[in-house]
Amino acid sequence: MHSSWFTYPISRPYPFTWFTPVTIAGGVVLTAVFTLINLGSSAFYLQPEFQSDPNGTIANQTHWEHNLEPKCEPKMLSVGDSFFTSTLGFQYKINSLWRSKDGDAKSKESVSSIPYLNNTLEDCFLYRASLRLQKSDAIGSRSWWISWSAASYVDATAECSVMTQIGRVNMSLALQYQGLIDHLYGYVLKANFEENASIWWGTRLLNTFLAGVWQIMAVTQQVSDEDKNHYWVAGNIPYWRVLSEKEYVTVLKRPAVSY
Repeated sequence: MHSSWFTYPISRPYPFTWFTPVTIAGGVVLTAVFTLINLGSSAFYLQPEFQSDPNGTIANQTHWEHNLEPKCEPKMLSVGDSFFTSTLGFQYKINSLWRSKDGDAKSKESVSSIPYLNNTLEDCFLYRASLRLQKSDAIGSRSWWISWSAASYVDATAECSVMTQIGRVNMSLALQYQGLIDHLYGYVLKANFEENASIWWGTRLLNTFLAGVWQIMAVTQQVSDEDKNHYWVAGNIPYWRVLSEKEYVTVLKRPAVSY
């Protein structure tokens, strides 16, 4: 008869030969199982992991990940926040956020912030652009074009829509280009003709256009009226989007005159 380590209070050997190894193995297995359960419930630290495609991460989770993995935390975009897009061009500032109320496109509901999961900005268009002209000196006679470039700037407003966790939201974005910068094309994040030809070409066209406007303002300094002591020192050239036309049209307004 098999002799076991475990005995009754009355000295008597166990009748089963497999009792001792099964008891020892079962104790080891149960110890490991309860240890893993304890580690999984309380003995771990959460470590954030940044994802460029959070929507894909959420969609591709396995069954058990839905119960154990924390949800992706969106980036909150609020009115007043600034950001760059993937094109690495202008820096945009959020002016306002709104969405259609109860499915009515004419009824708008303003929101202060939206959860953003790296969704693509859609249906973007330039709503308005203004060339703000300002002379940096008080010289009455014709001056160098740089006297207009130092204080002049361009501001514009664009509108886009984006799909979020609270539905589709529209946003108004502001961007600005200052005439006086440290680098000739420093108003965009990256102007590389090999990686982003449209941004590279656009910066060259914009700089050429603005330089031409400043040069014209410098050589046509005097106001065309009877008083020869009146000179241009400020002005505004606005560009508005016309919904009835496929192309943008320029609405010119006479620059403000200061003496």
